[in-house]
Amino acid sequence: MKAKILPAVYLALALTSIPSLSARADDSPTAGDIVKQSLAKYASLTSYSDEGATISTLGKTIAKSYIFTLKLARTNLYQVVWRQAGEISGAVWSAGNGDFLWMGKGFELQKCKDRETAIASATGISGGVAANLPGTFFSMSWGGLLRAHQADFVRAADDKVGEADCFVLTHEADGRTNMVWIGKQDFLIHQIENDTSGKAVRQALEAQAQKNPQIRAMLDSSDPQVSQDVKTIETHRNIVINPPLKPADFDFQLPANMTL
Repeated sequence: MKAKILPAVYLALALTSIPSLSARADDSPTAGDIVKQSLAKYASLTSYSDEGATISTLGKTIAKSYIFTLKLARTNLYQVVWRQAGEISGAVWSAGNGDFLWMGKGFELQKCKDRETAIASATGISGGVAANLPGTFFSMSWGGLLRAHQADFVRAADDKVGEADCFVLTHEADGRTNMVWIGKQDFLIHQIENDTSGKAVRQALEAQAQKNPQIRAMLDSSDPQVSQDVKTIETHRNIVINPPLKPADFDFQLPANMTL
């Protein structure tokens, strides 16, 4: 049940709007300054690559954990591959000949109509990793956490992710808290944490259940998991700026037992 609940939760929460919060004015640089510099840094890049891990907990139980690799390049080249227990669990990519999504064993390869459709479709199944950095790098309307909530962030205490000294930005509303760690030297995202209360999870799922019978069935089952707090931490490491990537570097080959 956990594997089914988490993608539904991600999709429901991704569609939940969050009102603006007032920014704290006594810090320098301000949260707004940091966001602007980070967005400008991503906009200046021609290519980007990293790898990392994402872990999701439902209540006190680890529900999903992935490792991932990510490659991005102008104007529309991208590849995000996520793995669990050493096996490829899914991928979304474009090598210049279309936008493709494979959601793992048992799923057919999908050719999507455009990049935003592919990224949006991959968001839940990837634990959110398919949306955050691609959305920011490509200035997309879907998945760009910094741009979508540019006026919402406030400063929290500075912190480190690995060896990187980071600004920490946060905003909170309606039972949901988002935190972003942005490097002080490179102004790139090093970590993202999303925390959602059980009440907010339930409300988001109730809204989506009006259109999705499967979610309605989960809610009606009285499974306590659908009302537990959800936390996701996404960490990026081995960041490379402007690597010399070619279109062929973005092509993804399905596992041997699958065919294109």
